[in-house]
Amino acid sequence: MSKAAELTAQFEQCLAEISQDDGYATRLNGVYGVAKNVPDKAATPYLIIRIEEDEAVKHSGNVVHRVANYQVEAVFSRSATLADLQNCHYDILKALGYGGHQQERPLKQGWVGDESAGFDMGTSGSQHRSVTASISIQYVERY
Repeated sequence: MSKAAELTAQFEQCLAEISQDDGYATRLNGVYGVAKNVPDKAATPYLIIRIEEDEAVKHSGNVVHRVANYQVEAVFSRSATLADLQNCHYDILKALGYGGHQQERPLKQGWVGDESAGFDMGTSGSQHRSVTASISIQYVERY
């Protein structure tokens, strides 16, 4: 199995562990991994995981340093507050071990590089509010 496939599986697993029972602020009702369909009328809040791109940034023989860019959209009901969205963004980064020591990180196949968050407060008549975290994961692939 490629490191990319292992990384995506591990990325999804880390986010699936977000639970108030484990000390997170957010109680998720679902995590929909890459290419998974969200059911009609899915209970909020839930996460949708997408991979935007995966690119090589450095080569050395058969070892390639790569960066995979994921987007994690957290969808909430229209009644959610900005604090709810900000707490969920924090929970996403915490679940991935952002800023932690390498041996303590739950995401063993890679490490979080750049990240940012965009907030949609549903001002155009939308029934939902959301935060989308853009997260770059660096990893090494051997060919």
